[in-house]
Amino acid sequence: MLFNALRRYSILILCAYCVCTLQAQKRFQISDKGNYQLTKMLGFTVRDANGEVDQLLGLHASQYVGAHHLLGGSLEGAWTSFANNMPIASIQPGGGALGLHFVYEFQYSGLLIQTGIGINFQHVYTNVQDTDIYHYHMQDNWEHLESADYTLKHEFRQRRDLSRNMYVQVPLYVGQYIFGGKGVGYWLGGFHVNCAYRGETRQNVIGTTMALYEPYLGVWHEMDNHGYRKDVPIERKGERLNLNLDIMLHGESGYETTTWRTRNNYRTRPGDRVDCRMRFAAFADFGLLNICPRSNNVLYGIPVETIYDFPTYRMDHVFSTVNAKAYWMRNVYVGFRFTVLFGIPWKDHCILCDSWRL
Repeated sequence: MLFNALRRYSILILCAYCVCTLQAQKRFQISDKGNYQLTKMLGFTVRDANGEVDQLLGLHASQYVGAHHLLGGSLEGAWTSFANNMPIASIQPGGGALGLHFVYEFQYSGLLIQTGIGINFQHVYTNVQDTDIYHYHMQDNWEHLESADYTLKHEFRQRRDLSRNMYVQVPLYVGQYIFGGKGVGYWLGGFHVNCAYRGETRQNVIGTTMALYEPYLGVWHEMDNHGYRKDVPIERKGERLNLNLDIMLHGESGYETTTWRTRNNYRTRPGDRVDCRMRFAAFADFGLLNICPRSNNVLYGIPVETIYDFPTYRMDHVFSTVNAKAYWMRNVYVGFRFTVLFGIPWKDHCILCDSWRL
């Protein structure tokens, strides 16, 4: 129910967020008269009328005033899984993901607009419910028995399906800075397109076969000469999941620290300075579209001619089988993101001059 609500109202949430961001931006108009108060509030380097340094926290006021263009990259790590409503598949235990992105960001005072392109590597385990398969009216070559019919039973236990996927991602995020006495925080929210490109699958399960001879001794098991075996590990490898194109809702919040070097105080020329922003943030992503592939594969394919031979059994990833056609699955990520951005050099104006010059 929570997943459906997020998907249904995501557009409204994003619109409300953008409206609030723009309103906050209008309030964040820094006048020349208020420049000194801003620098004092953020703890920027400031000199008083006697030339004494008030504070030195390595920040620069002009990094947060006016228009800025920034380029950089980000590294993210996250817990990830496939949220789904399929009765036989579990969201646990999930797995891990690693993302690498090229980032472009436009900043206008407190307003942030971010885009770019990146790749994400996902490694997800999905637990599958235990399954029993019965084959009725089987016959053995025992001619002296009046009725050799029996029921062959397959038990599949502790199945775990692995999916490795590589995605190409194109984001569009909008956010704003949060200025306070202890530094600079920020929010980002928006969407990114998530396109599955490459991958592979693997299935692991424990298999057991037994025969149910009701007239003769009941249950027959662990009889290799009849093909009845217990706790046989089975592994199959397959091609990637053909996941559908996805649009994911993104939310991110964190802290920014900066470094600044300049040879010419507040008045700079291109190449005179290094503007570097480093961000540490927590984020969450949730897929809005059903990415479950529509496939006619089977959960367990047991050939009749080799019904006792485990190595010949066919298995496909649980989400790529006919069992998943009536259900949905969506990507979920929760993790941390580290971003480094460098300002593109330009000639900026002096916002703290005369008695407040460095």
